Amino acid sequence: MRQSPLALGVLTGVLLGAGVAALVFALAGAERPAVKPLASISRTPAPEPAPSDPTPRKADFAGRVAGGLVALSIRNGRAVGYFCDGRRETWMKGTARGNVASLSGGKDKSWTLEARLRDGRATGRLGAGDDTWAFTAPVVKKPSGLYRATREVRGSKIVGGWIVLPGGRQVGAVSFDGVAEPAPRLTPGRDVTTYGITLRPEAVDAFFEGMADG
Repeated sequence: MRQSPLALGVLTGVLLGAGVAALVFALAGAERPAVKPLASISRTPAPEPAPSDPTPRKADFAGRVAGGLVALSIRNGRAVGYFCDGRRETWMKGTARGNVASLSGGKDKSWTLEARLRDGRATGRLGAGDDTWAFTAPVVKKPSGLYRATREVRGSKIVGGWIVLPGGRQVGAVSFDGVAEPAPRLTPGRDVTTYGITLRPEAVDAFFEGMADG
């Protein structure tokens, strides 16, 4: 039986529609790749910040030891110290890390100072050769603290050092080419005169860098 062109067109459309529908259903049933939940994606943990050094960036300590006085000044991990009893004296330098100060000075580094910094004080030992003395030096504020004066006269180097405690007690020495003797009493902010020579003592902030680097 011959089909009319209209019938053939309708049949072709039906077959095409059925094919498209079958393709859609096949695609819908195809397995899709699984999407990993964001929460389950592993992430590399951020590194923990390194603990900061608890050592004070700036602090000044002064106290009694071995019949004299000792002073210790800390600035950004470096340390300068001074011991004096009016007859003996020595300047020291070193480091301050982890709340511990370690200094040495004098001839052949024979003088040492080791101190732990905590609770507003430096507690440790001062050593000279085979001798050691325990000390505790609280934090001090200006005008207390460490002072130094230097001058050169006719080729001779003169160095003065003073430690001033709260309440006014102080001790100091003036060294002429390495030979020390008791210093005149210091009034912070004023010059001192010894053997007709005028010295201008400075607080520790004025000479710390030169001492720590020298």
